[in-house]
Parts: sequence; structure tokens; C-alpha cells
Amino acid sequence: MLESMISKPRPPRAECSDVANAVLDGVDCVMLSGETAKGDYPVEALAMMHNICKEAESAFFHLKHFEELILHTKKPTGMTHTTAIAAVSATITCRAVAIILITTTGRTARLCSRYRPPVPIITVSRDERISRQLHLHRGIFPVYYPKGRIDEWDVDVEERVQYGVNLGKTRGFIHAGDPLIVITGWKQGAGFTNTMRIVMAS
Repeated sequence: MLESMISKPRPPRAECSDVANAVLDGVDCVMLSGETAKGDYPVEALAMMHNICKEAESAFFHLKHFEELILHTKKPTGMTHTTAIAAVSATITCRAVAIILITTTGRTARLCSRYRPPVPIITVSRDERISRQLHLHRGIFPVYYPKGRIDEWDVDVEERVQYGVNLGKTRGFIHAGDPLIVITGWKQGAGFTNTMRIVMAS
């Protein structure tokens, strides 16, 4: 997308516009290839792409985009899909700083990402492969949870939620007293996500 940066330290306006328009059009990710694989300015190309994406993202009207997506979503929606929509709506309404999402397959995280919440979606999963795949979706910050399962399922869920919150604090997404949206399932396994709650970070 910044092909001229293979041999030049700065891209032309047209290439910058292409990257910015891709973000405004709602793409999940943008990619560099020759610029970093064989270019003379790989670090500069990455920094330029990062800065353009940040600027474009700051001009993105999340609420309008969310309302348009809801309007064009086929009804009725399933249990997991409805929970994802409710979570993004609550994020906008209560001005939450992050969504903490416990996931097995990544499906709920992808659905949340589709509706473009204006905050990071911190997903906590025991599956390394799922965590890697979720990197490709907009706004998702995947966290691999290495600890084994606890027999008491509700305690296990809370441990993973707190793990995500702690990592969010470490990265500067979350501070004490901030509102958070937490999405979990009502029982263990895939396909049972139907619980959304608003909590304050401690």
C-alpha cells in the first residue's frame, strides 16, 4: 500500500489517501509486503502506516457506523450475535474503556469487531491458535491464558476476566474506576455466550 517507500523515505499523498480510505471504509487490517521485505526503509514504512491508520481512526464516526450496521443486519439475530450488538451499544452508551471477552472459538470476538466499538476488545482464550487468528480483526487485543482449568466454572471465568483486566492495566487501556464491558457464556464450552455485564475496574 506504500509501494514507493521501497526506495523512498516518504510516500506520496495518493498512497497515504489509499491507506486512510481503507481504514474509513472499515477494513480489519492493512498490510505491507515489499516495503518491509526488500525495501530500503522498512521501519519508516511501518511507522508511516501506523501513523496514517491512527489519524484515520480518530476521524472514524463510530456511532453512525454502528447504527448503519444495525440497520442492515438481518433480523432476528442469534443469541451470541445479539450479545455482541448489546455489548457494543453499551460500550458507546456508558463510555466503557474496554470490552473484556472470554472466548473459546473467537466467534463472539469477531462479531463484536464487526460493529466497530471505539475501544479495544481484550479477548482471553486458552487456545493459542485462536488468539493468533484474532489479531487479524479490527480492535481485538488477544490474550493467551496459559493457566489450567479450575473445577468451579464461575471462579475460572472470573480468574480469566481479571487476567484480561490486569493486562489492560499494564498496557494502559484500563485504570482503576473505569467502566468495562464483560462478555462471558452461561456455561462452559463454545456457543453459550449470552452474558454481558458492566463492571468498574478495581
